[in-house]
Amino acid sequence: MHHGHHNSCGPISVPGCNQTQVCPPVCHEPIQFVKENCYTVIVPHVHPVHTLEVNNHVFQHEHSFPHSQQTMNPVFNQEIQHGAPMPPAPGCCGPMSGGQGQFPGQGQFPGQGQFFGQGQFPGQRPFPGQGPGF
Repeated sequence: MHHGHHNSCGPISVPGCNQTQVCPPVCHEPIQFVKENCYTVIVPHVHPVHTLEVNNHVFQHEHSFPHSQQTMNPVFNQEIQHGAPMPPAPGCCGPMSGGQGQFPGQGQFPGQGQFFGQGQFPGQRPFPGQGPGF
């Protein structure tokens, strides 16, 4: 597009005439000015955060094995009779004779009071009050 005046436009100077003539406008591209406006728009963004607290309970089962001991001492009695009781011989074992026993029949028979196996088993010791002479 041509910018400028055409020869047919504008004031014409005619001798003896003072008349002004106007030509149609010549349009140009607009000159652009930029005016910026700023508008603040708030856009809420929600980011939820959650904390889960876990309390772990650990049960430690401690096993112990206390030990006790017990000892048993079973006692066994055997009644052994050798022969039949007999009255003492005259003058034997009386209170004045100085013999073995003081009562009739005590210590008169062979082996009486000497029961070596009484209350004993293999590997077992005699218990108090047992054994030879009791």
